[in-house]
Amino acid sequence: MAEQLRPEGIPVVVGEVVITTPGLTGQVEVYPAASAGMRGAEDATEAFLTALGDASISEQLTVEVSQQVELDDNGGTRGGGGGEEIVLEVPAPGDGNGQVLLYAAEDGSLTWHLPDSFAPTQSPTRGGERRTYRVPRAVVLAESTEGGQRGVLGALGTKLFKVLVFPLIDPVLGQVGNYFAGKWEEHNRRNQVRWLGVDTLATLDVPAFGPADWAKVGEGASLLFVHGTTAMSHTAFTALPADVLGELSRRYDGRVFAIDHFTISVTPSANIEWLAGVVPGDGALTVDVVTHSRGGLVGRALAERATELGLGGRLTVRNLVMVAPPNAGTALADKEHISQLLDRITNLVQYLPDNGVTDVLGLVLSIVKQVAVGAFGGLEGIMSMNPSGDDLKGFNKSPGSTATYRVVASNFEPPAGSSLARIARDKGTDIVFDEVLNDLVVPTVGAYSLPSTPGFPVADPLVFPAEAGVDHSSYFGRPELSAKLLEWLPGA
Repeated sequence: MAEQLRPEGIPVVVGEVVITTPGLTGQVEVYPAASAGMRGAEDATEAFLTALGDASISEQLTVEVSQQVELDDNGGTRGGGGGEEIVLEVPAPGDGNGQVLLYAAEDGSLTWHLPDSFAPTQSPTRGGERRTYRVPRAVVLAESTEGGQRGVLGALGTKLFKVLVFPLIDPVLGQVGNYFAGKWEEHNRRNQVRWLGVDTLATLDVPAFGPADWAKVGEGASLLFVHGTTAMSHTAFTALPADVLGELSRRYDGRVFAIDHFTISVTPSANIEWLAGVVPGDGALTVDVVTHSRGGLVGRALAERATELGLGGRLTVRNLVMVAPPNAGTALADKEHISQLLDRITNLVQYLPDNGVTDVLGLVLSIVKQVAVGAFGGLEGIMSMNPSGDDLKGFNKSPGSTATYRVVASNFEPPAGSSLARIARDKGTDIVFDEVLNDLVVPTVGAYSLPSTPGFPVADPLVFPAEAGVDHSSYFGRPELSAKLLEWLPGA
């Protein structure tokens, strides 16, 4: 049964949940796991439910706040007033379990929250205590949703707080802790080279290269696609128009391929060391490369350090097109900001086709579980993008390359009413990026300008202005990018 919120900051008890909402009036209701009321409140997509199930994460309860209005000190409406946080106290997950909260704001935007009532490392032994979460109070009603689509939690207009629990011992991967996400990646991802064509662009089950495939690649210049963080080849480039990919395939006589590779647990240099182990040693290959996000660092490792990483004399990069590359890093890769990185990835994948959502969320959820217990080991693939980290500083002391570099970047500003608006403009964003222009994940200028690094600044980058509304995940559907790919990539 719904209870009235107390805007004066008096806690309201609803079943086993205590909620405090200073400055916010409305009604609150609590739904037990799998109840009909919770299903109606959230309208979660099958992709989201499948991702939860695959990650052995279950729903403990959902709290819904409706008819919410922010009040000023005199009881009038305004965009603030009282405290700035909603405080939720919920039952603990029980011995042997971890817990995390997923908050869906009124506009559909999602954020992950960890409890503040105990040290994360104590969760395995303190399962009997209650947990306290703090969530921004602001009412952020959306005027519209992207393309008229709903996100993974379909309800709009209310606040949903979903309390999720997971076993601290995974039946397949073992103890949740350092290197857990890497174990998930090893079990659910793959390292392989595969063809990428119009008919296979969105297909997972494409065979790995064999001798005949490598022989074909060696017949002339070829085109290689390299995906970014949490993605795979069949999810990263699906927005690329079929006629553009078809023309590129014609230019390269069908020699268009991709590498699937780990992005969380190993560095970009380690990705190329793996590739050196599968590229045949009986010929010199020439490739043009198109990358997205962290894939740009993989592409640079290939172009700049082929000899150092074991590919000397066997592969040469002629042209490297980097789309949204973190060449100067991203502050979101610092362990202090990983939860914000996960927020952005979760929101950016909400509107992908269901298979893409399930695929990416699976890896995100594995990282969420690891971070929820305060473990940060084994995330070298993410940490390699940390601008203050030794790995990226050393990487950018580059030996240089003979390849021609091209860069595509964006200064993203979400359209009015977009569910990305709160994520892009929350208080943490300006702090994390120090008010530097960015595409939600990667700083704009850092994509193409690096002080004292050979090959930089990259001349004539394609930079989408704020009014274009291009975020980190939406580059490949843009006609401007298609035109540049056809301009920059000459073929065989």
